[in-house]
Amino acid sequence: MTDTTPAPSSTIAIIGGGVMGGAIAAGVRNGGWPAEAVTVADRHSETLADLAGAHGLLTTTSVAEAAAGADVIVFAVKPQNAAEVLAEFGPHVKPGSMVLTIAAGLSASFYEARLPHGTPVVRAMPNTPALVGFGATAIAAGASATDAHLTVASRVLAATGLVVTVDEGQINAVSTVSGSGPAYFYAFVEAMVEAGITQGLDRDVASALARQTLIGAGRLLESSGATPAELRARVSSKGGTTLAALEAMGHAGLQTVVAVGLSAADRRARELAVELAGE
Repeated sequence: MTDTTPAPSSTIAIIGGGVMGGAIAAGVRNGGWPAEAVTVADRHSETLADLAGAHGLLTTTSVAEAAAGADVIVFAVKPQNAAEVLAEFGPHVKPGSMVLTIAAGLSASFYEARLPHGTPVVRAMPNTPALVGFGATAIAAGASATDAHLTVASRVLAATGLVVTVDEGQINAVSTVSGSGPAYFYAFVEAMVEAGITQGLDRDVASALARQTLIGAGRLLESSGATPAELRARVSSKGGTTLAALEAMGHAGLQTVVAVGLSAADRRARELAVELAGE
């Protein structure tokens, strides 16, 4: 059987030049794709001008034109507009092309039903730190996508940060942990800042300390090879202030609060799938 998997020299069309589409455009250019191999399609000419100026890539206001010439089509459109945009370019997808979608809430089968039969679809669930190259993205294969297509998807997304592979049935769980995770982090920083102010710190000082502490803790977790529990234990001396704080948080229900929050996010993700695609 002929291998039709997109090669490293593949042409890429990014449908949607918004925040995440722009981040992926920057990522593939930084990852070595030549300017003439990357096209961004968007209805807003100002957005296209900015992307062309920043990354030297090709642009068009026609999603059909972009898709027709691409080996890899990155679908970065709001899920509410997905059906309309797919109808516009779906008939122009050439045999052997794959679709990599970052739109939330829509299953691979949603795309497969609107694309030429057998089109490989890979779902991706990124998060906003991808904008600075520290994202966490999970990818999952649709019915016609192979391990080779997942490899291509990983290569496209590599410059945005960590990329892991999961089963499609786990995408909602990914959304609750890493997709929404940055917001949990920001909420915790906000809480630390307000607590610091209550205890007498200026807002600017409390903000700087909280921000850098959590960034540093993340870097240490990444580089040390230790588990979160091990790192927590290293700074939780018996009878000390850290242990006192952690015990108080535990008694206040920290673990329960996190579990309840993620459960609510998972439930809403399932509701959105029904609302957006009738699944």
